[in-house]
Amino acid sequence: MAISRSAKEMNIAVFQNLPPGGGKRVVYEQVKGLIKRGHHIDVYQLSSPHPDFCDLKSLACRVSDFKFSKHPNRLLADWQNFIPLRFLHKQIANIINHGNYDTALIHTDMYTESPFILRYLTIPNIYFCHELLRIGYEPELAFHESVGFAKTTYENITRKIRVALDKNNARSADKIITTSKFIQKKILSAYGKKAEVCYLGADLETFKPHGPKQNLVIFMGSKSHVGGYDFVREIQKKRNFKLIAYGFSQKGPDLNDDTALAKAYSGSLACLCVSINEPFGLKALESMACATPVLAVNEGGYRETVVDGVTGWLLPRDPRAFADKIKFLQSHPEIVAKMGKAGRKHVIDNFTWDRHVNRLLSLIHPG
Repeated sequence: MAISRSAKEMNIAVFQNLPPGGGKRVVYEQVKGLIKRGHHIDVYQLSSPHPDFCDLKSLACRVSDFKFSKHPNRLLADWQNFIPLRFLHKQIANIINHGNYDTALIHTDMYTESPFILRYLTIPNIYFCHELLRIGYEPELAFHESVGFAKTTYENITRKIRVALDKNNARSADKIITTSKFIQKKILSAYGKKAEVCYLGADLETFKPHGPKQNLVIFMGSKSHVGGYDFVREIQKKRNFKLIAYGFSQKGPDLNDDTALAKAYSGSLACLCVSINEPFGLKALESMACATPVLAVNEGGYRETVVDGVTGWLLPRDPRAFADKIKFLQSHPEIVAKMGKAGRKHVIDNFTWDRHVNRLLSLIHPG
């Protein structure tokens, strides 16, 4: 898709406080794309571990860091989230309000989800909502641990407080943009606001076919229950296969090299996308861009990117169903090739970062 330039070059303030992962990649690609189109970007961010992942300072923009670190003690960490973090966001908002910006593009704060800064902005602003505060809205993530009455009560109360803050923050935004129709519906239900959908993309120059397929399957994501890693192990019990797994932890990303990751995708027979209620799923796009079929649960954002039976399969959350498809692909290399080719074309036609940034600009500056 051709790059479109806005009739007016804008001064845009961007706020983000995201850990390594898909959300941080989105911010990076947005800033890069906006600069490419001639807009002036200033980034305001909280200090966070592993800043080298999608490092915004490598782009032609000014980046201002604000020190904030979460205390290891739970009580003190919650106090930080409810009080000092709010004042820090207010401080950043005041700087942006007096910075001669046309608009502010606000991303998630990993400590609160919807960020406090939205309450204090007086200039036009957009909240790019990657996902909601999941522990507050999804029954699958309700608190069920056996930790005693006092701790259970404390957890339930703090979750209610966090949900109230999340709602108030999000409702303060002038406009909300999100990544999928799946999350769009959740935003309407939780916040009572209609969000615009702006699908994400893949870097087709980096994520592309590299060499022949090997007899292995790739998993990319959080090695947790929500990330689907437990489910992957269940699949392996039904069908033994070689698995390579990459994800993110407190130590940082397992693989902080996109070219190496692209080669891993490309050399695999299939990519397992099995996160619970996945908001969008960049890994599905990156896998398809590398001409690797996707085996995804028929849930969440995967329904909007994977074409069932064409670029992979949308399957029930049943390990046997996944095991059977892996077995089928292992014995049908021609189907792997056919689906891989269709997947890359699907991404080229529908999910590029140029397309994403053009859509983003049309929502920031309509007309």
